[in-house]
Amino acid sequence: MESMDVEITGRHTEVTDDIRNYVWQHIEKLPRHDDKIQYVTVTLDENSGTQMVEIIAKCHRADLVAEAKGHDMYRSIDEAFGKMERQIKRYHDKLVDHRSKGLH
Repeated sequence: MESMDVEITGRHTEVTDDIRNYVWQHIEKLPRHDDKIQYVTVTLDENSGTQMVEIIAKCHRADLVAEAKGHDMYRSIDEAFGKMERQIKRYHDKLVDHRSKGLH
């Protein structure tokens, strides 16, 4: 696995150690879907009681973006990373399928 740059920031909210550790647990799972992820940026935002999570991952040549919002930060993190995992898997499968078609 190549090294992956990670940035976790908070906008209008403090990123506590507990939240940072929770985000890291999710980030560590991403390379099992594709080990060519170059960087992941996670932005946590709170606006009028709504917790928003935005994840941007650079995977091969694509920037993948996943967002989720709700009233619970941990649930929003789970939802956003679920979306990101599906996108990475779909993108990886597309690349593998494209490469295998080129071999025939």
